[in-house]
Amino acid sequence: MTAKTIIIFSIPFITAFIGWLTNWVAIKMLFRPQRPQRVLGLVTWQGLIPRRQPELAAKAAEIIERELVSNHVIHDKIRGVDIKPGLRTAVSRLIRQRLVPKLQGIPLVGNFVNDQAVESLENMALEEIDKEGEVLMEKIATKFESNFDVKHIVEQRIQEFDLDRLESIVMEVARKEFKTIERLGFVLCFVVGCLQVALIWFTGGMG
Repeated sequence: MTAKTIIIFSIPFITAFIGWLTNWVAIKMLFRPQRPQRVLGLVTWQGLIPRRQPELAAKAAEIIERELVSNHVIHDKIRGVDIKPGLRTAVSRLIRQRLVPKLQGIPLVGNFVNDQAVESLENMALEEIDKEGEVLMEKIATKFESNFDVKHIVEQRIQEFDLDRLESIVMEVARKEFKTIERLGFVLCFVVGCLQVALIWFTGGMG
């Protein structure tokens, strides 16, 4: 077998390696380099995600706000919280531990503050809490929703997210898929190399 023949038959393996290497580099360049780098002093290059992080953050925040927390989702979630038990406990404690001792310390008035009066006062307060609980939650939910800028918070958090941590998460989650992409590049380019050898063969280039 001549040196020329060996070189020709090595073409599929060379192209396969190039295909694998190209895909491997493309995957790495999603995150690397994180900072702009000069290539041969001519071109400035930076990884896709680091370079586009502000745009990705803005778009992700827009989608989350529009698709996931639209139609007053936050308002409805807060509105659905039952705060009556907590309010009843707080009011009972306030009356018995704060209000009653002060009333008992007032001359003349303190003589009328007995267990029956305290219980009556507490029941009146709790009845009002039951009536006003839903109204209070509606006000809280409306106020919170109007002041809670989901888009701004999500956008800021994504922009501040550590790129090394993001890279490790993506690589961990998509490791299998990335390996498949690398192997696919190897296989496809190997096939291309085989076709090149076949073309050389049939055109008489082997001689």
